[in-house]
Amino acid sequence: MSELPIATGFYEDAVKPIAAQECTNWLPQAPQTNALTQAQLVRTQGIDLFTTVSNFAARGAIVMDSLAYTVNGSQLHRVDSDGTVTNLGTIAGSGKASLATNGTQICIVVPGATSYVYSVAGGLVTITDTDFTTTLGPSEQVVFVDGYFVHYNNASAASNQAVFFISNLNDATAYDPLDFGTAEADPDNITGLHVNANRLHVGGFKTIELMANIGGDGFPFQRINGGLIQKGIRAKFSSQDFDNSFCFVGGGKNESPAVWRLSGQGAQKISTAAIDNILQDLTSSELEDVFSTTYAENGAFIYYIHLNSRTFGYDAATKVWHERKSKNTALQLVNWRVNGIIEIYGKILVTDNLSGRIGELSKDSVTEYGESIQRVVSTQPFTNAGNSLSFSEMEITCETGMADPVAVGLSRFDVEGYQEVGFDEPPFLIANFPPYIQRQFSDDGGYTWSNATSRSLGRQGEYNIRQVWKREGAANRMRIYRFIVDEPVKTSIIKLEADVAA
Repeated sequence: MSELPIATGFYEDAVKPIAAQECTNWLPQAPQTNALTQAQLVRTQGIDLFTTVSNFAARGAIVMDSLAYTVNGSQLHRVDSDGTVTNLGTIAGSGKASLATNGTQICIVVPGATSYVYSVAGGLVTITDTDFTTTLGPSEQVVFVDGYFVHYNNASAASNQAVFFISNLNDATAYDPLDFGTAEADPDNITGLHVNANRLHVGGFKTIELMANIGGDGFPFQRINGGLIQKGIRAKFSSQDFDNSFCFVGGGKNESPAVWRLSGQGAQKISTAAIDNILQDLTSSELEDVFSTTYAENGAFIYYIHLNSRTFGYDAATKVWHERKSKNTALQLVNWRVNGIIEIYGKILVTDNLSGRIGELSKDSVTEYGESIQRVVSTQPFTNAGNSLSFSEMEITCETGMADPVAVGLSRFDVEGYQEVGFDEPPFLIANFPPYIQRQFSDDGGYTWSNATSRSLGRQGEYNIRQVWKREGAANRMRIYRFIVDEPVKTSIIKLEADVAA
């Protein structure tokens, strides 16, 4: 049999027959040695419950002095290493908040509204300095660099134009009305701030200006000579340090939005046309609400963009995109529930957009808060120069025999020829009823799909179980295959092979 590509990642073209490649909750991987195949799909990490903060979704999270802090609903909380939650006070608003810290203070900005400062010594206080609230602010975002909390406002009374402004040194509560700067090379509105390599990046809609702290009297931040990037930031919360640089959603003059990575004094586009098409379909407000997270797993370093209804990840190692999805309480597929990631207490903790839970990302977990993770991959279209083609046999090689012998109550169908069976009480063991992988195919470019047929992934210890389909029939012009695993089981897809004839 010939090997067919399976780990090519997400690429959903606007015209489905061109490409309708799903890659959901799988992580394409390229092993750094000679292996059975040179591209596989490994499962993304699950989420175990760490603690529950409240009944409300998270609006922001940060680490200060080796402690975790979150804003959930209208409350600021401290979350200790044992999961103990302490309510620290009220934060107004309901949308995403911007947080920054200098190690002893956390500045919390509700964009365009109220801003706060929390410290262990002083507790949670509202910023009331009129130079902040009236003259320079209100703030749209906050970052920290060189001892200063830096904000921006596009309707400042100080200059009647867009400004970025700073706090007093190491004091987020105090401001000077003269401590502000404006765009110099391209005076459009400010759309986002980011700090990378100790440089302040002031983003506009079409450009980014690089600022450095030159010290001395007066306002200390000045544009670096030649420090102008011809791409702007379109979503202020999309900027994220990533792989010795930073990424953001933006574009240049007369350009539609895309995902860019800072490269020297310029920017390199890392999004595909498929990702660009999805970004370009967003409304202006939806685009402004896009935010990002990063973390590393399974040897990959991933930058995620979280849209209003979808989440996509880019791996710096493979340079391939994938998608993440979760299940809601009705077990319907929804956007990935993670809306914040912090590293603390030797763990990777995640905040939630469906509840007040805080979870721990874990390579050993095969569920998200106990619910199975649906993993889907579909292939590129297989064709024969417009002629018919037949598939006499197909085998997908998976990691098998990894079912945990734990009691579960599941309803399954069409496994090794069994008819649909529903199990209630008592629950059956996975060891007695093996997990499975489903397969479908489409001969019209991904618009419609065949009924699913399934193959066993093996009971615990059955490491040599094979997933083979025979007598596949013929396709007139093209065929796409789709594979689905919706089981709490440790598995990977190693390769896909088939006997294909004209």
